Amino acid sequence: MINDKLHKKILIAPLDWGLGHATRCIPVINGLLQKGVEVCIATSGAPEKLLKAEYPQLKFLHLPGYGIYYGKNGVMWQLLRQIPGIRRHIWTEHAWLQQTIRQHGFHGVISDNRYGLCSSRIPSVLISHQLNLQLPSWSRIARPLVQKVLYQQIAPFGECWVPDQASEADSLAGRLSHPKKLPDIPLHYLGWLSRFKQPENPPPRENALLICLSGPEPQRSLLEAQIMMQINEIDQPVWLVRGLPGEPVLPPVPAHVTVYNHLPSAQLQELMLRCSLLVCRSGYSSLMDAFSLQTPIVCVPTPGQTEQEYLAQRLEQKGWAPMQNQDTLNLKALVENGKKQGQNKQREVPVSQLSENLDRWLKCF
Repeated sequence: MINDKLHKKILIAPLDWGLGHATRCIPVINGLLQKGVEVCIATSGAPEKLLKAEYPQLKFLHLPGYGIYYGKNGVMWQLLRQIPGIRRHIWTEHAWLQQTIRQHGFHGVISDNRYGLCSSRIPSVLISHQLNLQLPSWSRIARPLVQKVLYQQIAPFGECWVPDQASEADSLAGRLSHPKKLPDIPLHYLGWLSRFKQPENPPPRENALLICLSGPEPQRSLLEAQIMMQINEIDQPVWLVRGLPGEPVLPPVPAHVTVYNHLPSAQLQELMLRCSLLVCRSGYSSLMDAFSLQTPIVCVPTPGQTEQEYLAQRLEQKGWAPMQNQDTLNLKALVENGKKQGQNKQREVPVSQLSENLDRWLKCF
């Protein structure tokens, strides 16, 4: 029986920029459900397909995505050209939220990097590790202005939840989540937000390579094409997860390769626990998942995506995970050096502050 004091209706809305924002909302959703909270999810596209597979019993509202497109070259210029459209979308989703609150009677909203989903009528939370955007060196002069605009977008929220540790030295995100000057709203560091949890008795590692693709197009497909050209050279089992929830067609592959368009969390966790090496993007959610399971990992940042490049370089410098550039990726060499790759420092999984933070927040209204 639900405790009436805790019976609240909460709207959760992840950004559609890849699948990472959706996957790191899974522990938040689970935490709310365990506390007897009624959860509704607002999203669209691939994140909607992923979360519907995880939560077929929950209510979903259609909220159009930003439709971010990287392009094959000049990623930063592509993003800059899309800024006017992004700003218009933020205003549109803000108006959508006000109408949705009136229609459904939500008591609170949790937004993962969607800056329009804040309201003065109900408590609103922003989940973000991006408090200090990493820009190309040529844009150094614009950094103060970019930081000011970013904090203007964060300011209307009641508080910000950071999926990282409070200590920068031990954190995964480094200076991304630890700016010199913090936003003016309350900030709460939650530890890592991963949908995975290390079991007490994990299965033994197998001599198998796991490749997980993710992120916006066309870079996801470009990396997949490069992997497909090299996959015949691998003489051990390969598990390829394409990051395409809802896609019915599988590509032809050699006998030693098993392909999945998408896997539910439980099955993906099993593969990550069993594989000897994981090759994936250095998206922040992917890193939290891999490090939560202490899976040996090689990071392949999306070309021109400055945050992923920074994260991959940081992890390599700390000896936590090696980095490979997409244009020089050599799967055979990675497998041959697998033992060496697996000798990176094992990070101790930090204690999560999520449950205590949810208890605190739910008492606010």
